[in-house]
Amino acid sequence: MATTPGFPLSLMDPTLWLRSWATLPPFALNYLDQPILPGWTFNINSNNSSSPQTEAQVVAKHSYGRQLGRMADVLELLVVERYGKAPQEKKLTDFLSMKHEIDDVKREAAAARLEQIPKDLALIKMHDEQQYTRLREALLQALRSE
Repeated sequence: MATTPGFPLSLMDPTLWLRSWATLPPFALNYLDQPILPGWTFNINSNNSSSPQTEAQVVAKHSYGRQLGRMADVLELLVVERYGKAPQEKKLTDFLSMKHEIDDVKREAAAARLEQIPKDLALIKMHDEQQYTRLREALLQALRSE
């Protein structure tokens, strides 16, 4: 059998080695890579989850951010209900401060997305008048229903 000098993974010719992988049956998803922030990822695999396939299905329906956001909303409600808006315990005030900062970031991001709409509409108008008219009417309808 011919070998390729310098191929460290085996004594087998690399092309034969790669072809041998192609003959294996496909496996079920056992790995999920979900980007949360640019440069950040959370990996789900059998090393950190007892059921990576189930966890991948859950994350496909409700991202980690959505799950954490909903839990934070409920926790804020419970803290304020029990201790008021200015609890004495530092851990609780730290949590509420963090939650309010996150809410501010979400509002700022929403405002930035809305500020982009006129630019996007102008671009669409230049290239597709019919789509522009449809989207413009949908936006006006949304604003009227407020």
